[in-house]
Amino acid sequence: MLKVLFWLFLCGLIYRVVFSYLLPILRMTSAANDHVRNMRQQMKEMEQRMNQPQAEAPRKAAPIDGDYIDYEEVK
Repeated sequence: MLKVLFWLFLCGLIYRVVFSYLLPILRMTSAANDHVRNMRQQMKEMEQRMNQPQAEAPRKAAPIDGDYIDYEEVK
């Protein structure tokens, strides 16, 4: 009878340790790994966007109205 109580106590203790300590740690580790994986994916996407050749915006040509010279004040 004493052996049975001892084994029940030991099984209960193991159960508590696993579900109170080990399982939450494993869940946190898994969540942290998922977060890091998502951040790496976002960084890859940003790097790909930065390395893509960007189409240059067409520049407006300044209208030429004869001989125009910029005015600069000389002191």
